[in-house]
Amino acid sequence: IMGTGVGGGIVFDGKLLEGRHGIAGEWGHNFLDESGGPCYCGRSGCVETVLSGPALERYYFQLSGNNYRLPEIVERYRSGSDDAAAATMERLIHFFGKAMAAVINVLDPDVVVVGGGLGNIELLYSKGVASVRKYVFNNGLKTKFLKPMLGDSAGVFGAALLVEE
Repeated sequence: IMGTGVGGGIVFDGKLLEGRHGIAGEWGHNFLDESGGPCYCGRSGCVETVLSGPALERYYFQLSGNNYRLPEIVERYRSGSDDAAAATMERLIHFFGKAMAAVINVLDPDVVVVGGGLGNIELLYSKGVASVRKYVFNNGLKTKFLKPMLGDSAGVFGAALLVEE
């Protein structure tokens, strides 16, 4: 999930993995880059401080002095008239590639479902995946990147299913 925060879950053989500490899939607090700054977890440079919606909005604000929400920044990027929006999207693509490659190098998944608000950014499924290819261990990336079938609400439905169990 990439939205207000960054996290995830791992499904193996039809079962959700929890892990020894109950944090399996919590890739949002792996170190990514010092430019991300301090994280609420007490560390600095976590994936979440670089790739979350609020982190990208802060980055855009630092470049432009304008306070836009991420969907507006994406639109400004598409229009081709906003250098700060272009730099923000390039940051997203670059660090998405690095962060996802790290996950793929460890787990080697068949599929990655990119949920959350950032999962709606079409750029991730073209330039973002191309960026992953640059950083993944092997040259033959076969992992598929998919949008969630339930849209932004997929996490809510997943949580409800866990409670039901």
